[in-house]
Amino acid sequence: MKVLSIATRKGGVGKSTWTIYCATMLFHISFKKGLKVALVDFDDQKSIANQREKELKRKSVAKGLADIYPDDYKQRLSSMYPIYSFTYKEYLKKYKALNENFQFVFLDFPGRVEKEQVSVLETIDKVAVPIVADELDIESGMSYMKMCADLGIYAGWFLNKERNTNFTKMVKQQAHEKYFLKVNDKIEKIVNKEDGLLSIVERPETYRSNRSTIIPFDDKEKNISHLLKFLIN
Repeated sequence: MKVLSIATRKGGVGKSTWTIYCATMLFHISFKKGLKVALVDFDDQKSIANQREKELKRKSVAKGLADIYPDDYKQRLSSMYPIYSFTYKEYLKKYKALNENFQFVFLDFPGRVEKEQVSVLETIDKVAVPIVADELDIESGMSYMKMCADLGIYAGWFLNKERNTNFTKMVKQQAHEKYFLKVNDKIEKIVNKEDGLLSIVERPETYRSNRSTIIPFDDKEKNISHLLKFLIN
């Protein structure tokens, strides 16, 4: 089992959005291979699990899935990857069972790091750290990168919510060497091609409205594919 996460210390940077995209996409591309995917939501409001329940009640969701997978959409829908709402203690108690039943498990954390999280973090194989080009977000991201280094968690970073500003340009061109490698000398720059940083343009009206735990997003720019390539390889 590989335990994967898109995480940082701060909320509002796209952790849950890209976790859902990656888990949903990986489920569908792995479906015929028989590989099992799960998502664990540590949010006590159970927001992702609640989203799944709402989606299952919408006829438009089944129709949308049928449009993409007309031959086996019913099988996919009936065996959709599970979403568990666990506390940290529950996750640790169920870790062995998860390991026996799934090949990939995504962990979605709240936008903070708590003492109780540490034992959970130590189970992660890879984490992708979303960075928004803002000084406070970068400070939070660097703190998270350092914690990953201290815990021996392999980590990479990507730029999310890219805006056309001079500060964004600086982050894209200099942040890896100037800041991030100094707190984690093994931090990887997640790329969208051989020489380019994965930088996802801010389009909330597109990404938020198409976020689904059932229907895979039409990933024309291959953003999800690049994240998955980093996480699962």
